Amino acid sequence: MGSLQTLAFLAGLGTADPSAAEMAAPVDLSGVDAVVVTGEALSVAATTDPARPLAAALQRTEDCAASLKVDGHVLTVDVREQSSVWPRDCRPTLALNLRPGTALALRPAAVEATLDGRFGAVAVQVHAAKLSLSGQARTLDLTANAVQATLRADDPGEAIRIQADAADLDLGFRRGTPVSYQVDARVSMVDSTIPAAAGDRPPRVSIKGEFVRARIGYDD
Repeated sequence: MGSLQTLAFLAGLGTADPSAAEMAAPVDLSGVDAVVVTGEALSVAATTDPARPLAAALQRTEDCAASLKVDGHVLTVDVREQSSVWPRDCRPTLALNLRPGTALALRPAAVEATLDGRFGAVAVQVHAAKLSLSGQARTLDLTANAVQATLRADDPGEAIRIQADAADLDLGFRRGTPVSYQVDARVSMVDSTIPAAAGDRPPRVSIKGEFVRARIGYDD
């Protein structure tokens, strides 16, 4: 899938007709420490708010077949179009409130994800992604053909690794946080107030791609 097609995925996310949607019964996540999402394009809103119930809720649309299943400590979510014959409007919204430190693996065709809280390992592998992260992920691995990402992180965790054909990134960290970065791209435009990685010390932030535009700096 080319970059123009994947950017079209991003433009269409979150635009399903709400009149054709209904909320599935919430799923209890009190014993869950990992979430895996597969299938078609969808929107994900994940938090780690201790004042709210630990639960997952999926806004279904009539054009989607979706399943939420807890097996042991893992929640698996799969979203599929009802038919492959006619074009369908299958872009549901998944809402999650998780225990701090929960791992997320997002592997649908395309995703618009808003993550607010403190997460474990976050791995995103999609054709197209629009990602917003506020808080912290222990590690962030993001692989996509096209990606737009905004991070407002307390710190970069153990590592942030981004690989995409086309990437538009805005990465902000708390001042005083030890951060280093490395960009490896055929064409890049980087605006940074943070020094690039030097010597043999591995960078905390690694970005690889064909076309990369990135702002990397401190928020305050």
